[in-house]
Amino acid sequence: MAIVSVLGILLIQFFFLKNSYDLNEKQFHQLTTSALRSVASQINEYNNKIYNHPSKPMDQSQVEQISNNYYVVNVNDVIDPNLLEHFLTTEFKKRNLNLTFEYGIYDCNSKKMVHGNVLKRDSIQPASIKSKDRDSICCSAEEIMFDKHYNRTAKKVDKTKKVCNLPTCEKFTYYFGVHFPDRSQFYNSRLMAWYFLNGILFFVVIFFGYALYVIIKQKQLSEIQKNFINNLTHEFKTPIASIGLASKVLSNPKICEQPERLAEYVRIVDQQNKRLSAHVEKLLQMATIEKTKLELNLELVEMNSFISESVREFKNSQNGRVYSVNIESTVENAQVKADRLHFSNLIFNILDNAIKYCSVDPEIIIRLEEIGNYYHISFDDNGIGIPKDYRKKVFNRFYRVPTGNVHDVKGFGLGLDYVQKIAQRHGWQINVVDNSRKGSTFILKIKK
Repeated sequence: MAIVSVLGILLIQFFFLKNSYDLNEKQFHQLTTSALRSVASQINEYNNKIYNHPSKPMDQSQVEQISNNYYVVNVNDVIDPNLLEHFLTTEFKKRNLNLTFEYGIYDCNSKKMVHGNVLKRDSIQPASIKSKDRDSICCSAEEIMFDKHYNRTAKKVDKTKKVCNLPTCEKFTYYFGVHFPDRSQFYNSRLMAWYFLNGILFFVVIFFGYALYVIIKQKQLSEIQKNFINNLTHEFKTPIASIGLASKVLSNPKICEQPERLAEYVRIVDQQNKRLSAHVEKLLQMATIEKTKLELNLELVEMNSFISESVREFKNSQNGRVYSVNIESTVENAQVKADRLHFSNLIFNILDNAIKYCSVDPEIIIRLEEIGNYYHISFDDNGIGIPKDYRKKVFNRFYRVPTGNVHDVKGFGLGLDYVQKIAQRHGWQINVVDNSRKGSTFILKIKK
């Protein structure tokens, strides 16, 4: 519910921000169009007075927006660059359009935009017009008039007609163009409050998301810890209880009169002792691997003989469990550098999982192949398999594939975590896929 509320607030904020942006864009277009029409009207009015040109009706479509920051204005008459600059700066300032802009006038002979000038923001001042013999200058909010001697006494114009890079417009013949390279400044200055509020909201959402992530993570860790303690308690209490019961029976002097019963209880004590030792060994393995620096005793290992030896030792530790392990190799003299103890434990953990998670008689095939610059050791079993959604998670500490309310296989969820960490410390790669027997195949990639 909290996530939905935060997302709703974000959407509302985004909606208002977009509406404000669109409104400011519309306002900018209206102010710019109004200023440019006024400039065109004043140029025509000036030409009517100075050159006695017949007055022309004003066309509402004389301002054309070529792009979001470039406008062309059809004047259909002579355009003086100094006069144009004066009118532009005056009209823009009247409308608080304090932006950097560039203007240019279309030249019919060269068919290019000429007389260009760039007026920087905060340094825009109306062009100064000087004349010794002025008769009169009429200035008002709507018009600025100059006398007939303007062309002789005004600021001189470069006769070379400096070419600017503004695009032309084929629709008009006598026109000027105005480009706003920093148009975004107009929006930023007006939307600063919205940006600030959205920034605060963004950081609040980030903080809320992080807090929610920490809470969920802590809940998951709490569940994992609870399951681990339950499994640990069960795994230790069962052999301890069995050993305690057997010791009571063995403490009876009359047990010596029943050799078969004595041998059975001795076997139970030995079996449960090995079970306890295996659990302690797993916990010690994880304690060792979690040290800041695990010291690996690397030495050259020939994998064919090493795998065979590890499988033989594994069989001797299984207390008569029924299974089969076959080794297939297409590589001769495959030598790699590895820590013998941890490499052997890695193989033991994978084989132990293959036997535990199998509903029929376990059949495991170990294949050693050479593929490119890697040796591949694959452990192919006929077990219950691992669903695709859980294959990456099985290497996480304490993680066990959920089986509903059925817990027929006990464990700590530490074996595959140990396997992955040992592989990573050696610079190897380990992953799991399914196989044709509907079981799982663990593939260990070792670089040559």
